[in-house]
Amino acid sequence: MERITMKKLFIFLLTVGLTLSASAQNYTDVLDLTLFGKVFETSHPFDRVDPLPGMTDGERNQAKQSSGLAVAFSTNSKSIGVRVVYRGSGSIGGNSATIAARGFDLYMKTKDARWMWAGNGFPKKFDADVPHEVQLIQDSGTNEKACILYLPLTSRIASLEVITDEGAWIESSPAPFKGRIAVFGSSFTQGSGAGRCAMTWEAQLSRATGLNFMNFGFSGNCKLQPYFADALCGAHVDAYVFDAFSNPTPAEVRERLEPFIQKLTKARPGVPLIFLQTIRREKRNFSSSYDAKEYAKRENAEKLMKEMTEKYPDVYWVNTTNATSSRNEATSDGTHPDSYGYTLWMESVKEPIIEILRKYEKN
Repeated sequence: MERITMKKLFIFLLTVGLTLSASAQNYTDVLDLTLFGKVFETSHPFDRVDPLPGMTDGERNQAKQSSGLAVAFSTNSKSIGVRVVYRGSGSIGGNSATIAARGFDLYMKTKDARWMWAGNGFPKKFDADVPHEVQLIQDSGTNEKACILYLPLTSRIASLEVITDEGAWIESSPAPFKGRIAVFGSSFTQGSGAGRCAMTWEAQLSRATGLNFMNFGFSGNCKLQPYFADALCGAHVDAYVFDAFSNPTPAEVRERLEPFIQKLTKARPGVPLIFLQTIRREKRNFSSSYDAKEYAKRENAEKLMKEMTEKYPDVYWVNTTNATSSRNEATSDGTHPDSYGYTLWMESVKEPIIEILRKYEKN
């Protein structure tokens, strides 16, 4: 028999210790916590809407992406991570950061009741149908922490667990934001260009106001389609916000806007429909042809919405003043804002939207 030296014994014990340490963690399915941010109930928990008649293949794929979904929980664990299984490899656009498209953001509530970024991360590999573990924060103390875990913008998720320390507790928390406000929109709403998945303009708006603005963005595909109107008529929400003029052509808007509004006001009388002007895209700065195209798009929306707000009492128009800095340096690609650009967008619409929603507060 081979003699066991002290060096071999030390290596053996160290290996066993590392193995035990690696396994000394708790794995909690997020479905046992509070998953929120969904406009619709779906057959798969991480989808945003089940397939609608008339949807394109691209829209069906986007419906399975987890943009805007988040998980609320409390824990006293020092370390927090996730174990995720992706459905397929997903996609990353040229204007999206990998950590936003496939990664996770962790926020914690401070003593003065603000939500503050705590950590984030993403797997270095994206193999489908196999688990990937990502640490989001460590050494955070054993005090009780209220947390929000934001899910990726353009990934499809099969399963997701929160990883905490062995011996620590974790429990579900109520959804942190009040009400249910559906936000149907373009890539701007889905979050293209944001540096992190928690930096979409409507996620920032939720944290700034305490209201639940739910991401229903379809990148490139928010064109006032009738099947989206049909679905939204059945949504159990308190209000609607529309980033509806960023994708369609002026001709599409003229054809589809009023029928879209008619469907919703008939199905949901007394529920506010808040339409936002599309932002000024910085790609216009030195392109006369693109500037003319964007000018026509915004002018068309302005003219038609003036008519709609005069005709329908629960329809509102908010002019998104800007999503770029005074130096024109808040863009990811000339079209989509970066994280700061989305902050500027959020700040420009926050007060007008809140003022409208106050009119519908129940006494």
